Amino acid sequence: MPSELKRFNLTTISLVLLTISLGYWQEWLSLFQLWNDSYDYTHGFLVFFVTLWLLYTKRHDAMLLKPNGWWIFLPALLLTAAAHLLAKAADVKTVATLSLPCFILFSGMFLYGKQFFIKITPTLSLLFFALPVWDDIAPLLQRITVFTNQILLSAFDIPAIIRDLYITIPQGTFFVAGGCSGSRYLLVAMFISNVYGILYLKDIKRSLLLFSFSIFFSMLANWIRVFGIIYAGYQTNMQSSLVNDHEVYGWIIFAVVCLLPVFITAHFIEKSAPDAISESTTSSPSSTHATATPSLTPTYIRLGIAVAIMLISPTWISLLSLTQPSERGVLTSNELPVGNGTWKGPLLKETAWKPRFHNADLEATGVYINSNGDNLQLSVNWYVEQHQGKELVYYDNHLFDDKEWTLISSNAAPASIQKGIAAKETILRSKSNQDNFVIIYHWYQIGPFTANTDLKAKLFGAIARLTGRDSSGLLAIAKYCSSISSCQEYREELLSLSVIAHNSFK
Repeated sequence: MPSELKRFNLTTISLVLLTISLGYWQEWLSLFQLWNDSYDYTHGFLVFFVTLWLLYTKRHDAMLLKPNGWWIFLPALLLTAAAHLLAKAADVKTVATLSLPCFILFSGMFLYGKQFFIKITPTLSLLFFALPVWDDIAPLLQRITVFTNQILLSAFDIPAIIRDLYITIPQGTFFVAGGCSGSRYLLVAMFISNVYGILYLKDIKRSLLLFSFSIFFSMLANWIRVFGIIYAGYQTNMQSSLVNDHEVYGWIIFAVVCLLPVFITAHFIEKSAPDAISESTTSSPSSTHATATPSLTPTYIRLGIAVAIMLISPTWISLLSLTQPSERGVLTSNELPVGNGTWKGPLLKETAWKPRFHNADLEATGVYINSNGDNLQLSVNWYVEQHQGKELVYYDNHLFDDKEWTLISSNAAPASIQKGIAAKETILRSKSNQDNFVIIYHWYQIGPFTANTDLKAKLFGAIARLTGRDSSGLLAIAKYCSSISSCQEYREELLSLSVIAHNSFK
């Protein structure tokens, strides 16, 4: 192998690993914390270190790769960089961590093409089993677990009432929670079957066959595990220790019902494979013997392009972090906007309804009165700067307290506040007084953007943050009334005050 090619491959590996390690250290730290804390991803460290070990065993294959990349993966690299940048700005950790293996895979195929795809991609893809991208399968697995246990309970003549995810027997009630979905057993089984396929099968069809068996046996193990817990509760009047502590029991069932059959199946699949043909007889001479190596200058340029793309996001985020919060914010005081000729106010007072947003920099409510004597309430929850746990779009932020109010309707407002700006109209009914209603026009104000859904707010928030404007908040105009129809009569007034609020905070 020419020394120049060896130097190039060493340079490529060093630069890519250095970039992905130092440029994205926050994502790696986030992953390590997830693997340490999460119930469903405790296998992450196993996946990580096994993947590193497998890559180490393939180091000679990596040194034999010759640059012959696929340009189609240049757009894929750019899209990954853009997705990571938006995810970091919007604080969407799942997408941010997903970019880590994507950067390595896409840069490898951009530089080496088919050789990288065949020899290295299967091993690197193992990292996906440790990423938090599998959470959405848990609800489906929960439903399947409940359904199969309903069949098992019926087969064993155990009386049970099934309501949603709750299984009630005469002795007590079991809730099939997210941890009972079996998603972590499924991930471990899929990971092990893929590792076995990489090491011993080296055949895509047989590897997929083993992969399919691993999925079935892991799900079967979880069904039996859950049924065993319910059966123990049935037989012992809920006194069995398995009812409350079944961690070790679960892994024992997994080993017996899943791992053992998977390895037995793998043995027969491997035994049925034809004898491997020597690689030297199937490879072309150009792939195994040192031949005249073309100039690597264009390939070094491609390597520079790949590294530059991977550095876009961390560089942009670092530059933004140098900007002081006061330069990025549009809010400079805790005062509500002063009314104009139509509306007088604000009068600061306690009101029956107000949003509940955590850790906002400004939480203020005021009442405005027009010449007809109509009064409207403006509530502002504003964030000058956001970070984890101090966010505009947050799972624990709510427009109203559901202990005090009942949601009647929530739709897009029937008319625009002004060009390019729209509000959402929500009508609530008081639980303490059935004759008390409130109609609310509300929207997220994010820099120059407005949004009336959480998804749009996240997207616009990411774009605004990348331009250096992190300041944003919820603006809500409310009117109390005695019926839904009387509430709707005040739509024009609500829109009128909304214009004042929007112009004050945009």
